[in-house]
Amino acid sequence: MKNQTLAILEDLIQNTPNSNWITIETVDKKTIIDNQKLYNDFLIILDGTLHLENKNSQILHFFTNSHIIYHSPFDLGIENQLRIIANTDMEVAFVNREFFLNFAANKPSYMEWLLTAVLRNSSGLCFELMKHDLPTEPRITYTLQSFCDTLDLQADDDEEEYVEIPSYLNKSKLAHYGNVSRKNLNEKLDILEEKEEVKRADNKLYIRVESL
Repeated sequence: MKNQTLAILEDLIQNTPNSNWITIETVDKKTIIDNQKLYNDFLIILDGTLHLENKNSQILHFFTNSHIIYHSPFDLGIENQLRIIANTDMEVAFVNREFFLNFAANKPSYMEWLLTAVLRNSSGLCFELMKHDLPTEPRITYTLQSFCDTLDLQADDDEEEYVEIPSYLNKSKLAHYGNVSRKNLNEKLDILEEKEEVKRADNKLYIRVESL
């Protein structure tokens, strides 16, 4: 998917009649991406990770390399209710939606690439919202599993049982992501650690590989 994304982006850059229709930008960690940028463009993540959160700071979904944010909050009428925040230093591309759709009209593989990316994110977000029906313990486990799946995180060693959760998903963000209080999160992590579903060491959190 990543190689295909880069190839399509290169083709678009070479054929755009207006250089402003495709821009590549660096984004610093913790930056809130201006929703105005998504008014006419869609966003492609080239490197790094960001998340979508609502006005209550509840994290709805994570996005990483080759993921696309296509729908503008302005199109949905919720521009003041959602924020897109960089979790790491990033490189992203903004592509004019009208230009892309016109250019891809004669390239079915490009349309298929876009639809696949949008559907993947839409289904991922749908499952993220469904997790709130789960009891707290399985919800925390599912939240960590979903995070690892989205970022395609793997254990460093084939024999290792646990995957390390990146430090930017700290307890505060995990609580917002799993929709639990910090106190409840700590209590449930203790229980999950006793069950060996997670482990904690050197201020790091790990999720058991066999659960993924």
